[in-house]
Amino acid sequence: MRIARFSSALALACVSLAACGAPKVAPAVEPASAKAPESAVSRFFPLIDGTQWAYDAEEDDTGQKGLFVTRARAMAGPRFSLVTGQRSRIVEVRAEGITRVETGTYLLRAPLDAGAEWPGDGGAMVRVAAMDRIVDVPAGKFVGCLDTVEEQRGAGGEPVRRVTTTYCPEVGIVSLHAEAWENGRHIGERAVLRSFGKPISILKN
Repeated sequence: MRIARFSSALALACVSLAACGAPKVAPAVEPASAKAPESAVSRFFPLIDGTQWAYDAEEDDTGQKGLFVTRARAMAGPRFSLVTGQRSRIVEVRAEGITRVETGTYLLRAPLDAGAEWPGDGGAMVRVAAMDRIVDVPAGKFVGCLDTVEEQRGAGGEPVRRVTTTYCPEVGIVSLHAEAWENGRHIGERAVLRSFGKPISILKN
């Protein structure tokens, strides 16, 4: 994806759409626990070792499409690695929310009320833009979902980048729209959830 560098959504992007179709090996992470500690926001981003989310992706301007899969891998303590191809980001579950370990900023932070705000990456601000949404994506129809908007603006107040993320209870991220503005030109990509769940292990006799 061309604008993966603008997205702060937990490595939910491949380097290019063409690369999304080919499986890639990520560094092994030694599981430490099966399930993350509970947080005030855990129901909107449940982290369980081995869970995977598959997404359909599409560029706004070209219509070019792709597919990518993100997997959760448990680490020591309350941390999880979210792996997409050869990219990974580490998140930490805290009582008040879920943070990106690399930057210390929150993906989700309690209280999750409409209009609530907190600092994001690179000087951006994150706000809860909508609550109690009904969302219909290839993976299914979900209720009680919420939208967050992480937006960074330039010195003149113009938007530089924006990431709109929809979280649904007991599922996690079901849609993502990453946008950026470069020299007056808008570029963007969307991803919607196709399927999710723990991998099925087939044991041979």
